[in-house]
Amino acid sequence: LPPAPPPPPPPPGGGEEGRHARVTSIPTELAAGLIGRQGAAISRMQEDSGASINISKPQPGDASQRIDICASSAAAADEAVTWIATRLTDLRGVRDAQERGLSFSDELKTLLALRPRVRQQVESIYQMCGAAREECLRALEESGGDAQAAVETLLLADGGASGGANGGGLPSPPDQRGGGQLPPPATAEELAIDLLRRDARGALERASQEGSPPPYWLGGGGGRL
Repeated sequence: LPPAPPPPPPPPGGGEEGRHARVTSIPTELAAGLIGRQGAAISRMQEDSGASINISKPQPGDASQRIDICASSAAAADEAVTWIATRLTDLRGVRDAQERGLSFSDELKTLLALRPRVRQQVESIYQMCGAAREECLRALEESGGDAQAAVETLLLADGGASGGANGGGLPSPPDQRGGGQLPPPATAEELAIDLLRRDARGALERASQEGSPPPYWLGGGGGRL
């Protein structure tokens, strides 16, 4: 397992005062994937967030390793935690595909290669629209990196007809079920998400027809409700 690169230096005059710490963990079997080849993946996280990320050394028999995160702001520390969780989702997709004797999908390869902030934008758009993550990335690129514009494009096009349902992909959104079988009853959360998506699409269609700006509750926040 390659060692994690050294954390970035603390801000001038920062000391321990004003530093924000977070603690999380990672399955030992996925630690190498989080660090990346020659530490490239975790270096990008540290560079883009400004946080220091330290992964404990595994001990014999340990199923997980502790991750200590320290940043100059609570937002940066929380951002690093979120990025780690999202990368773990991708790494689990790779592991699950390999356990089933499958090659993991091109979608996963693309997601794992993204800068952390761009990857998180894709995930936020996916959570909002339910479209395949590749479609979310394409919409984000076509919008020039504007997550809100990407969300509007996908919702107006009724995005979300597909997800990572094949081979070694990531899980499909909750309301996408196939296989020709009757789906299980929807949960209250799934029904609520479906209603929110319908409301959002309707509001965007009305705004587009009237030539008015999107509703305030669709604005900002990286494309989240």
